[in-house]
Amino acid sequence: MATKVLFRFAAIAALLLSAAACKYPYNVVLPQAEYPLVIEGDILLGTTSTFRFSYVLPLDANNYVVPARNTSGYIEGENGVRVDGILQEAGAVLDFDTSGLPANQRYRIHLQTPEGRAIESDWLDVCPAPVIDDLSYWKNEEFNEVHIGLSMHCNGAKYFRWTFLEEWEYHSDIRSIYTYDPSRYKEGVIEFPDRQPLVYYCWDRNESPAINIFTTENQTEDRFEELSFHRIPVNSLRLQYLYRMTLVMEAMSEEAYAYWRTIRQNSEEQGSLFAPTPSEMASNLRCTSDPSYQVLGYVNAAVAATTRMYYDNLEAGFYRAPYVPPSSRRERDVPLHPDSCALAYKEYLLPFNPVYDMMGKVSAYSWADHDCIDCRSKGGNKNRPADWPNEHP
Repeated sequence: MATKVLFRFAAIAALLLSAAACKYPYNVVLPQAEYPLVIEGDILLGTTSTFRFSYVLPLDANNYVVPARNTSGYIEGENGVRVDGILQEAGAVLDFDTSGLPANQRYRIHLQTPEGRAIESDWLDVCPAPVIDDLSYWKNEEFNEVHIGLSMHCNGAKYFRWTFLEEWEYHSDIRSIYTYDPSRYKEGVIEFPDRQPLVYYCWDRNESPAINIFTTENQTEDRFEELSFHRIPVNSLRLQYLYRMTLVMEAMSEEAYAYWRTIRQNSEEQGSLFAPTPSEMASNLRCTSDPSYQVLGYVNAAVAATTRMYYDNLEAGFYRAPYVPPSSRRERDVPLHPDSCALAYKEYLLPFNPVYDMMGKVSAYSWADHDCIDCRSKGGNKNRPADWPNEHP
C-alpha cells in the first residue's frame, strides 16, 4: 500500500510544481530540506501504533520516494501521559506501545524530522472500536476463489479502515532429507544429521496492499454479515497447507475517511488532471517550526479491533495445484561420483532419493529441479513465526 500511495503523491507533487511553469520543458530542483514529508500511521489503542515516514521527490529525480530515516517522536495524552516511539532497524519506522492507553481522553503525536523540524497533529478524539463477530472463508465455485468475509457490529461508527497481514506455510513438491555440499565434493551426497527435510517447509507473508475503507452511511442497520473483502485463487500457494489472516479494524472520523477516499481515488485515477491534489486534501498535521513546510498525511485515533482466522487445507481441501507439464520437469539418476554430482549441481538440480545397486549399496541418487525440492525457491523462507501453531523444521 505504501509504495503505491506514495508514488501517487510523487506524481501529484510533480504536477503541482510543473503547473507553475508557462513553458516546457520545466525542471524543478528542490533542496533536500524542501521535499514534502509523508506520514503514514494512526494512533491505535489496544495494539502497537506504527508510523512510517518518507520524502516525496519530483518525478525527474532518480527516486520518487525516499525514506525519512531517524525521525523521532512521541504520543501525548491530555492527562499528560507520554509514549515514546521506538525506531525500527529500517530507520524510517516508529513503533509506539499504545496497547494500555485509555480511550476516555484525546491524543496527538509529536515528531522531529532529521532536519530538526517539529511536526504535530491536532488533538484527536478516540473513535470507539467496532465489534468483530466473525472472520470466515468460503469457496466461490464459479470463479475458483476462496473469499474471506467479515461480520461485525459497527458500534455507532459509520466510517472504517482496516489492514490485514497474511501469513502462510507451504512446502516444496518433493520431500528430501539429502543435500549436496560442493565444498565436500569428494563425499558427494550427504544426509542431514537429524534426517529432517530442512528445505521442505517454508513460510511467507504479505501485508494488505490496498487502501481498505468503507462506510455504512447509507445503511440502516448497525451491523453486517460476511462482507467479502479479500479473494485468493484456489491455485495460490497461500492455500496449499496452512494460512492465517490477522485483521486490524478501526473506526474513523468523517474527515479521516474523506482524506483516504481522496487518496484512493487518486491511486485509481492514474495521471488524471481532474483528480484531487494534495492542496485539496486537508491534513491534520502541521509543521510548528516552519508553517510553510508541507506535510502530507492524516492521523486518526481509534480503539483497534483485532481478529485472526486460520485456513487449514488438510480440513478444507480447496487448494488446487497449478498444472505443470511433465515435460517441463527435470529428474534423473546421478551416479555417486564427484564429477557427476558437481555437474548436476551446476545444472540447478538437487538430490532427493538414493538408488541402490544389486548388492544393496547406494550407487546413485535421484536428482530433480531445485525449484521442486527447495521451498525457498518459491519466495518464502525458513523464518517460522514464533506463535505458529505447528513446529515443522
